[in-house]
Amino acid sequence: EKFGQRLAAYVVRSDASVDADALKAHVKAQLAGYKVPRDIHFIEVLPRNATGKVLKRQLVELPAEA
Repeated sequence: EKFGQRLAAYVVRSDASVDADALKAHVKAQLAGYKVPRDIHFIEVLPRNATGKVLKRQLVELPAEA
């Protein structure tokens, strides 16, 4: 709370063999360390509005698997 929000990734998983550690390792190899999300949440589908935009505020309220 003192420093603000933590970086999180919301992933629609199509393959059950993908896990959070593998995703973090892939992102870490491609981007700078501060851009690697600390939290990775697997969800069924992204919440979208009528025009197809992702509803970011609803992502925080979703229950997550991991």
